[in-house]
Amino acid sequence: MKNLGYKNLHLVSPTSFGHLAAMKLMQGAEDLLESAPVHTTLDEAAADYHMVFPTSRKMKQEDALTLVEASEIIARLAQKNRIAVLFGSEKLGLARSAVDKYQKVITLPVAPEFPSVNLAQSVGMVCLEIRLRLMEKEEEKTPQMHSAGAAETIHLTVEERQRLYRGFDELFNDLGFDAPSIYGKVQDVFERANLNEREHRLFLGMIKELRRKAGLL
Repeated sequence: MKNLGYKNLHLVSPTSFGHLAAMKLMQGAEDLLESAPVHTTLDEAAADYHMVFPTSRKMKQEDALTLVEASEIIARLAQKNRIAVLFGSEKLGLARSAVDKYQKVITLPVAPEFPSVNLAQSVGMVCLEIRLRLMEKEEEKTPQMHSAGAAETIHLTVEERQRLYRGFDELFNDLGFDAPSIYGKVQDVFERANLNEREHRLFLGMIKELRRKAGLL
């Protein structure tokens, strides 16, 4: 990570955290681990970011992005937003719930006959590809760049958007509308809509009023 210019490492509920053993392997990059916050939940770790890209080789393949596609999107969005990439544990990878929580899944360009990649190599591959795209963006900073490839601002953080999605889920559940597949589609719509803070408050207010009208408050 440090070789490629990355500074922010977050750890989520590590099952073992051999700090001293890890330090011996870092050879000048100890500051990354010393400054890394340890979170108890994924929601806590992702809260202040605008978008999170989980990595997986076995889930949500039909919607997955290749590493080249994802790195191009990340490099563009990172110009104006806080972007994170999420990796699972060495042994188990990411849980389905973690992958489903976010919309853009990255798959690595590995050979199908031997797709298993250890965690350190996965991080290195992703960091390098994004670094290359970021360097290209720096070289492209010319007057004609302001076109369809320009970065967009994501107005709400992951935490704010997840609050809205939870509101819809709770409303649907309380009304007896049991259709889990609809929840994901609602989330997809709002992810594309890129609501601003005013629109976010409007929908939260609508949910609260609907709950009140239905006698749920």
